[in-house]
Amino acid sequence: MKAHLVGSGIASLAAAAYLIKDGGCLANNITVYEAGPSLGGAMAMSGGPDTGYVLPTGRVFEREYRCAFELFSLVPSASDPQRSIQDEILEFNERYGYDDRLRIVDRDGAVVHSDRFGLSVRNRADMLKLALTPEPFLDGKSVSDFFTDDFFETEFWILWTTLMNALPQHSAIEFRRFMYRFLHILPELSTMKTILRTRYNQYDAIIGPITDWLRKQGVTFLTGATVTDVEFKSSPAEITANWLEYRYDGKDLKVEIGEQDVVLVTNGSQVSDMAVGSMSRPPELALADNYWALWKRLALGRPEFGRPQTFFGAAHVPDTKWFTYTVTTRDATFFELMTALTGSEPGRGGLLTFKDSNWLITVAIFHQPEFLNQPADVMAWWGYALYPDRVGNFVEKPMTACNGAEILEETLRHAGFGDHVETIVGTSTCIPCLLPYAGSVWMARTHGDRPAVVPEGSTNFGFIGQFCEIPDEAAFTMEYAVRSARLAVATLLRLDDRPPPIYQAHHDPAVLERVIGVLS
Repeated sequence: MKAHLVGSGIASLAAAAYLIKDGGCLANNITVYEAGPSLGGAMAMSGGPDTGYVLPTGRVFEREYRCAFELFSLVPSASDPQRSIQDEILEFNERYGYDDRLRIVDRDGAVVHSDRFGLSVRNRADMLKLALTPEPFLDGKSVSDFFTDDFFETEFWILWTTLMNALPQHSAIEFRRFMYRFLHILPELSTMKTILRTRYNQYDAIIGPITDWLRKQGVTFLTGATVTDVEFKSSPAEITANWLEYRYDGKDLKVEIGEQDVVLVTNGSQVSDMAVGSMSRPPELALADNYWALWKRLALGRPEFGRPQTFFGAAHVPDTKWFTYTVTTRDATFFELMTALTGSEPGRGGLLTFKDSNWLITVAIFHQPEFLNQPADVMAWWGYALYPDRVGNFVEKPMTACNGAEILEETLRHAGFGDHVETIVGTSTCIPCLLPYAGSVWMARTHGDRPAVVPEGSTNFGFIGQFCEIPDEAAFTMEYAVRSARLAVATLLRLDDRPPPIYQAHHDPAVLERVIGVLS
C-alpha cells in the first residue's frame, strides 16, 4: 500500500502517523505533497529574530481534544526527546497556564466585566433557542438571524468573537456546534484558565516535531509540489482514484494509484493567498486561489465532493478576511508596560481586547521564548483584528492599508502607551499579515457544502482538514483536522479501532451546573 497526502498541515501529518501506526503502511510508501515552500499549512511560521518573526494564525487548544492528544502522545517533544508533545503541553500548563486578569478594556482603560457576561434575559433566551434548534433547520442561516443587535455588544460576544474568529454574518450551524463543543470553557471564558497553550508557537511545538518524527521514519515530503488533479475510474457505484497529477520542479508529473493505495486531500486552506507586509509596507492582496483550485476541479460534476464556492472566492473576502501581526523586539518597554497594565505575569495574561478599537484589536503576550532558538535578548508578541477594513481610531486609514509601524502605533495608543510610541516603534519589527480566507470555515453553509471525510462509494479516496464534514464536531480547531485524518484512515482501511467519541459538554451534568451558575 502507498499513500498520497495532499497538503502538509496537521491533518496530513496525523494521517501519515495513523497510516503507519494503525494501518501498517511503510513510512517510505507515504508521500506528502505541499504546494507552498514550507510545511505546516495554517500553522506554518517564518522569519527570525533579525528580520522579524511571522506567525500568521493561532489555534484554540483545550483538554478535550481527544484525537489530538492521542496523536501528541506518540511524538517526542521539541524540548526533550524523552517526553512526548502531550507531556510537554500538560507540564507546561501546570506552571504557565493562562490566568487572564484583564481580558477586555474600553477606550478609557476601564475593565469590561459584568454579571452573566452582560447577557440580557432576551440574549440568554435567544442562545437557548438556537441551541435547541435542530441542525437541519439551520441551513444557510447566520448567527445574526437569531439575535438582536445588542447581543453583539455584550461582553460574551466580544470574548467569543475574539477567541473563535466568528462574526455575526457567519454560520449558525458552526456557532451552535461551538456552543455544545465548548460549553465547558464558558465559565472561565474571560480568564481563559481552561484554554491550553504550547511551550513554543504551535509550529515549533507541534508541526516541527511531528514532521521530524515522520521524516526519520521515511515519509517523503515534497514542497513546491502542486497537485492539479486526481483522476477516478469510470464507475457509477464506486469512487476509486487511479491517477494523481502534480507539478514539481517545473515538470508535470503523473502517479498511478493502485486500488490498495490511499489518496487523502486537504481540500482548502485558511491561509490561502496570505500576504505579508513589513514595517514600511502594508500587505498587498492578490487572489490566486491556488489552495482550493484542486477542490474546485474535483467537485465539478460531483456534488458529493461539496461546494467550494461556499467558502472561497473574491466575493467572500469581506466576510472571511483576518489581519494578524507579529512584533519582535529587543527592548523590554512594551512588556513592562503590559505587565503593569494587566497585572499578569508575562505570558500568562492570555488575550487582551481593546473593545472600542474600530479594528477590534486583540493582543497576546507570549511566554518567552516563543520560538525555538530565539535569542535570550529577543522578545515577541502577537496581535490580530477582525475588522481590518475599518478606519483606525488614531491612524486614520483602514488597517489593510497600514504598514507595520502604523499598526503598532494604533495598538500602543489603544493601550494607553502613547508616550512610548517613539521608543517602542523605533526598537520593534512589526510584520503585518493579511489572511483573506482565515474565516472561510465559518461561512454560512448548508449540509452538503462540505464533503464527507470518505464520500459514499469511495474505496481509496477521502478528504481531510477543516473543509470536510464531521457531524457534531466544531471546525477551526486542531482537533477537527486530526479527527478527520483518524476517521479517514480507519474508514478506508476498514479498521476496528475508531476515533474516540467527540466530547459534548452538554452531556456532562457538572458542566451544566457550572454554566447555569454563571448565567443565572
